[in-house]
Amino acid sequence: MSTRANTVSAQAREHDRVFHKTFDAARRARALRVKVRPHRAITSLHVTPYLATQAIILPILLCGLLLWAKPLLLEFWRNCILFWSARLDLPFSLASRANEAGQFPLLMGVVSEGSPMPGPTTMVVTALVTLAAFALSLRMKDAQLPLKYPIRIVCVLQFVALGYFWFSSTEFPYSIARHSEELMTIGYGVMVATPVMLAMGYYILNQSLVIKLLHTVLILAFFAILIPHQVLVQAFIMQHLSVLFMPVLYICFGAVFDALIFVALYSWAVSNAPLDATN
Repeated sequence: MSTRANTVSAQAREHDRVFHKTFDAARRARALRVKVRPHRAITSLHVTPYLATQAIILPILLCGLLLWAKPLLLEFWRNCILFWSARLDLPFSLASRANEAGQFPLLMGVVSEGSPMPGPTTMVVTALVTLAAFALSLRMKDAQLPLKYPIRIVCVLQFVALGYFWFSSTEFPYSIARHSEELMTIGYGVMVATPVMLAMGYYILNQSLVIKLLHTVLILAFFAILIPHQVLVQAFIMQHLSVLFMPVLYICFGAVFDALIFVALYSWAVSNAPLDATN
């Protein structure tokens, strides 16, 4: 028995010796022949005075241009909304009296404070659908986890809205027109913040200035087209289904949605940067 144990122990030691010898040879070969560059997300960033100047000057110029163009941009958005609302049977119109900024805001229908309230059928169906979605989120696991918590957040907000309209079913203090104007204000704020946010994570990269400006213009143009259509979609939902969904649309598909869109567009711009952009 002792001889057999010694034999097994000797074989194990020989196996370990061969394994470590082979592993050391592979490690030395890798060190000599393979050059692994760490991912640029974890490499140190070398910011030259030229890049630092870009990160300061570009946001100032672009934000100044956006502030100057604000009346023109809002007028374009309102005209775009009026154009499509006539084809979507949405009773949008412009106010006859200018606001503090000297512009004519949107109205919905004959009066600006009208709000289509939810009926009992809409309340019951919404409650059942929301409950089913929340129950579905409880079964989500593994790869479905990123979708699990956003669904729960939307469901909780919708439950709160249902509770509000259940106990206060006669009036709602916010109109669709006011909601639409605030969506445009939020969208404009995101556009103004875009050059500042790009300055902190994109303008400091070692890349062509023309490419940086091109990507910035494309991102701003995307928002300029997105915002009025975002307003139209939400107004269409509320006009035909009631303002029961306004809280969810405002909180989850307003500023938060715009911020997520910016993150996606920023990721697209940065992913196109050259490999040596951080050098």
